[in-house]
Amino acid sequence: MTGDTQRFWYPFTATTVIARRLAPLLLVTLGAGLIIWAGREFYFWRRPWAVLPELFLGLLTWVSALYFWTLLPEVHAGEGGLAVRRLGPIWQRWTWDQVAGLHKAASIDLLGWSESFYTVSVWRPLAGRRGRTRRAWHRRPVRAFRFSGHIRNCERLVTLIGERLQEV
Repeated sequence: MTGDTQRFWYPFTATTVIARRLAPLLLVTLGAGLIIWAGREFYFWRRPWAVLPELFLGLLTWVSALYFWTLLPEVHAGEGGLAVRRLGPIWQRWTWDQVAGLHKAASIDLLGWSESFYTVSVWRPLAGRRGRTRRAWHRRPVRAFRFSGHIRNCERLVTLIGERLQEV
């Protein structure tokens, strides 16, 4: 990302702490407990088919913990395009030519507290094209990432993406 880059992230509130730290920690602990329980039952009963449900649930809770870690993306927007970090040090980058659109996916109003969810899509070539896009109909928009209106400076991010889409 070259030039002036703006950073958009989720503020440090009770909701984000629960979503990013507490829920994955509890799920990893639950998954470890289920896997240990399955190992204990296998050692005691010597029947592998009897421990498959516990083992499956333990692995499923670990997968759901990974999902919680990817819920709150960090977005950088600059002259070069968009960059999104969801999994630790791994960044996904798209130039402004690759960004297809920004859509409001949902808007929720709960007792006066409103929340909006946005979807950013990027262009991907159609299947069987091997990456070649000679015409506009050789590509289709695919969801790149989603973010909520709870992200810090969300209005600025939405207007910045909208301005860049109109330029391209």
